[in-house]
Amino acid sequence: MTMEFGAQQAIQSIDGFKSTVIARLLSIEKKTDGVDQIATYTKGELENIRAKQREFADQLLQIERKGPSISDWRHDDYGTPGSRDSMGAKVWKEIRANSEIMAKVDKIRFEIKAAGDPLTTAVARTVQSAGVGSPGPMAIGVHNAFPVRYIGATSAIEYSRYTGLEGAAALQSSEGAAKAAVRPTFTLVSQTALTIAGYSKISKQALNDQQELQRAIDVTLRRSIAKALDSELNSGAWGGLLTLATAYTSLVYDGLADAASEAVATMQEAGFVPDTVVMRPADWLAITTAKATGSGEYLSGAYLAPLPELLRGMKVVLSPTVTAGKVLVVDSSQIELLVVEDLNVEIGTDADDFTKNVRTILGELRVVPTFRAVGAARLITPA
Repeated sequence: MTMEFGAQQAIQSIDGFKSTVIARLLSIEKKTDGVDQIATYTKGELENIRAKQREFADQLLQIERKGPSISDWRHDDYGTPGSRDSMGAKVWKEIRANSEIMAKVDKIRFEIKAAGDPLTTAVARTVQSAGVGSPGPMAIGVHNAFPVRYIGATSAIEYSRYTGLEGAAALQSSEGAAKAAVRPTFTLVSQTALTIAGYSKISKQALNDQQELQRAIDVTLRRSIAKALDSELNSGAWGGLLTLATAYTSLVYDGLADAASEAVATMQEAGFVPDTVVMRPADWLAITTAKATGSGEYLSGAYLAPLPELLRGMKVVLSPTVTAGKVLVVDSSQIELLVVEDLNVEIGTDADDFTKNVRTILGELRVVPTFRAVGAARLITPA
């Protein structure tokens, strides 16, 4: 009896488990049906959305093909554009949105996106820039002989220029006797800042279409300003090195290099330390291509080797504005180029350039040249 009772309980437990499993399976089946229903509904809604999008696209295409109508320029009582955003409505909208800025500065710029507008539907060709050529930014000139120092905003400077000595030291004749008097003499020099500038005009479209064009103009301006600076430093209103230098004609040497060496010796006796020679490129070419009589060897050394930048140990500076056939020998410790405002390039509008869509590219430099001792530069002419 006990065994029968136990078997009966086991069968009942199995039946109960089966019932539970069947109930859970039915529940899962119902949930699956619900998910399928949701998926079917979502799919239908997505199809409806796609249909609406196609309908809206067709309507927009028709509007774009028609172009702006008179109603596009209609405004309501508040001065805002009408329901359609035509080109005029877009411009009006931007003006209204920026009215406060316009009231303050009297000028404003904004860009109107006009996709699909009749103004943009014309067939146009596309041209790509292949680059713009220009000379290099480096320019030869006597300014390369000047040590440079930045002094900031200054209208003028005053300095004392050494002009010579009064008296000379001498051997004391006896104990207690008067000593020899010696005194340097100076001249007070007031030098105003020199402004060297130039500008170039170019259309805004050209600047946008060819970015390299702006760089080319920058380089051209810088070279032009450097050439003007070279001319001003050599023979400008401030005095100019060619005027301030002591003129000397060699009595012995007819070669430019030999005459320069003679000037070095003369300047050393006067207490200066010449370290720079300035000459025209053509004169430097004549020196570097000079040949020895008989052997025909180049005096400057191996001709195919890099050209030397020294003349008898002195730095060589080339300047197109030095007098032809002459050489300027300088003690660079006695000259200086004080920079008030470094060379800068700016872009802006001038006069009616704004209405013409033209931009002005301006380059400007302000410097103060100084020459601190008479005799620190000599302009040499060969015999």
